[in-house]
Amino acid sequence: MTDAPAMEPTAAGRQARLAQVLACPSCHAPLRLDGGEVVACASCGHAGRRRGGQLKFGGFDSEELTADALNRIKEFVKKRFNKVYPTAIKVLSPVMDRNLIMPFLRSFDLEHDLVADFGCGTHRRDQRVICMDGGTYPNVDIVTDLRSLPLAEGSLAGGISIAVLEHVPDPAKHIAEMHRVLRPGGRMLVFVPFMQPFHASPYDFQRYTEVGLREQFPQFEVLSVKVGAGPTSGMLWTLQEWLAMLLSFGSMRLYRAILPLTWILSPLKLLDLLLAHHPAAAVTASGFVIEVRKPA
Repeated sequence: MTDAPAMEPTAAGRQARLAQVLACPSCHAPLRLDGGEVVACASCGHAGRRRGGQLKFGGFDSEELTADALNRIKEFVKKRFNKVYPTAIKVLSPVMDRNLIMPFLRSFDLEHDLVADFGCGTHRRDQRVICMDGGTYPNVDIVTDLRSLPLAEGSLAGGISIAVLEHVPDPAKHIAEMHRVLRPGGRMLVFVPFMQPFHASPYDFQRYTEVGLREQFPQFEVLSVKVGAGPTSGMLWTLQEWLAMLLSFGSMRLYRAILPLTWILSPLKLLDLLLAHHPAAAVTASGFVIEVRKPA
């Protein structure tokens, strides 16, 4: 195995702190990094791999990521243009209230509090945040199944999960794992969609109303539920899909060609800067964000 390139000081510090809380995703026994490529559990034998600064314990295989035609394109763009992809998402995706995520992260002392991004994709919102995802993207620290994290119980001060729970068939298991790895008093910020069309990444299973979202976190104290993405974003996304279907005359090939052309309408979603704060915004919001805390 070739030597990994020198890491930025923040990356080295992040990985040193991560090494202290690693645990087997199967039996939760402590894991030790000895510098080798294989990371094996001394208790049950479950093994992962280490490549440079990235640890891999499962995750998606290539067939899963390329099964859906649109997600196949997304994965190509993510891997070829991973530094540009988050910017493109901000331009084309629903107007999410970005003033929720970064203030939440800044509410922790990230020099000392260990905070993780559960399903980060190609985003790295802060160099001190642990990035976890099922995809092997360059920014990911731990490639894993989010239902069985290689972290010790109570090891995290907080975490974020942005547009992840709709893509898993068993959200209760993901939420239970969030609860396990958070320390008492630890907090999570979770964004989920409501009025959004189907979008596989690599799967897409459910949507949540405001009241339904509250019911998903029975182990936690619910601190707040807010409109995270406004009604224009949901309406516009649906309109773009509708136009592509209407003008494609039943042809999937034509539909896929027309859909990107409808993105020219994306600036209309900026109306959500106003409408997301309307008293009735929750009726047709594109998505909600919930903040929860693990009881002390």
